[in-house]
Amino acid sequence: MKRAAIYLRVSTSDQNYDRQEIELTQLANALGYEVKYTYEEKKSAVLKMDTRDQLTNMRKLTNKEVDRIFIWDITRLSRRAIDFINLVNEFAEKGICLHFKDKNIITLDEDGSLNTLTGMYLYLLGVFAQMDAENLKAKMKSGKEAALLKGNSYTNIAPFGYELKNKHLYIKESEARYVKRAFELYRDGKDTQYIADMFNANGVPLKSGRTDIVWVKGTISQILNNTAYYGKGKRTAIVKKATLDSPAEKKVSYFDTPSIISKELFDECRKIAKANRSRQDKSKSIVCILRGLLKCGRCGRFYVLGNNNKQREYRDGDLRANINQRLGCKNGSIKADIADNLVWKAIQGIYKYEKFKEKCLAEKEKYKKEIASNNNAMLNIEKDLKQLDNQSENLVKFAIKGLLSEDEFAKQKQSLDSEKARKNNMLDELKASNFFLQRKIDAEFDYSVLSGTFNLSQDEKKQICNDLIDNVLIYGYGAYKKMLQVNLKMDLTYNILINTHHVINSYCIFNDEVVTFCDPFNNKSVLKGMNLNVGISDFEVTSNNNELFDTDVFGGYSFDEMWNIMNRYGYISKIESEE
Repeated sequence: MKRAAIYLRVSTSDQNYDRQEIELTQLANALGYEVKYTYEEKKSAVLKMDTRDQLTNMRKLTNKEVDRIFIWDITRLSRRAIDFINLVNEFAEKGICLHFKDKNIITLDEDGSLNTLTGMYLYLLGVFAQMDAENLKAKMKSGKEAALLKGNSYTNIAPFGYELKNKHLYIKESEARYVKRAFELYRDGKDTQYIADMFNANGVPLKSGRTDIVWVKGTISQILNNTAYYGKGKRTAIVKKATLDSPAEKKVSYFDTPSIISKELFDECRKIAKANRSRQDKSKSIVCILRGLLKCGRCGRFYVLGNNNKQREYRDGDLRANINQRLGCKNGSIKADIADNLVWKAIQGIYKYEKFKEKCLAEKEKYKKEIASNNNAMLNIEKDLKQLDNQSENLVKFAIKGLLSEDEFAKQKQSLDSEKARKNNMLDELKASNFFLQRKIDAEFDYSVLSGTFNLSQDEKKQICNDLIDNVLIYGYGAYKKMLQVNLKMDLTYNILINTHHVINSYCIFNDEVVTFCDPFNNKSVLKGMNLNVGISDFEVTSNNNELFDTDVFGGYSFDEMWNIMNRYGYISKIESEE
């Protein structure tokens, strides 16, 4: 008995594999064939043939395995004319006949050659099948557009803050309040990481409902970019696919959606995001310890990485700002390897101070007290919210009984809702505060063993610094003189004086409690605004916790004077090429 294969693929109008298999098997048996292979294709015939798994497997057959392949109709094999003809020729060259049941078309003559008239006929049928597929696609597209114009949702997946009911988009209040809160926080200066942390601290569920993942900056950015929230859902369709010579042509359409925020709030957040992008450091692939930690002590902008004669250096982010938003800061740059190595040396040195561990423990106790205080405040807020809920219920009862007019009811309801929103925001802030405080308590600050080794990678050093350091402020005193103020998360501060002149090329590190930096740059501007002309020292040396000097050193000093004192006491060290 001759051998055969069956190729099955359901269509939109006929979604039944069983019917196809039974009738094709009966046809094969009637013609004297035994069905040896059955292929059930689940992917569309509109797709390219290389992307269809079952078709790919069937193409591996040889005439030693099968003599004929039975198929329901030509549209099941392919709706792409070029692919259809290629498949017919491919199987013909192998000596395998294709038999299409619906029109009883057989591709090979009795001598095993491809029938010319049949080939031409199949080509025309293939072209018509492709035209039919394109017409069907156009009808579906037209139907979708008509449904959108009738008010159906512009998307099949509701964004966070919405839910789908009967193909229409509705606001989901339990999520919408967090959408609004995200925009408000971003407008008020909070970054996407803070918002993500606040959502996680408050246990805000993701749209997917998954519990094994948390909110991250990317998901917050998606919310802040979604135009649907101000009432215009964005839908992008590809009009023409991309080629090697030209990009894809896209058509952008907007459809009405229930608004959660105002257009003004959305635009304000986009303006802030655009300003932030102009100041971002694009050198993320380069691992530098102070990237994301180093800030200008004068203008407050983050320093970014740049290159100067093939040497990496940190530059004031003011240089990257939009020209209309520059502050004209002249704080200057510093070589990245020098800043990184000296701050790392300061981190290694903090464990030499006996008070560091005591300070860590004391700070953790302080954080625990803050958490307890926040918990009490949250209990009081929750009581207030219950009272507000009771007032809302009573308000509805009064309205039903006719004790309130519609205007009075609406006015009081709005007042109660506004107060509830304010209380809920306070609750969210306290939960977020506890989240951050607990993270500090749980953090392992004792890296004394690790930091004392010299085999740590740059990534490991950066991780330790990120865990320990809140920020590093840089102050310029001319081309060569700089001061780095290392502010630790445990409320400890260390100052690093640097002079990179090739003759001097040295530094010193000291505790801010021993030699206090007075920040004359910012304090002078404050005094100037108050019309006060008072000289401010760069540094102040007091007897408090003083471990470095004799009593004759106490007083106020400039950068150069402090440098000379440190040099006299032997605290100045040479900057080595690699620390």
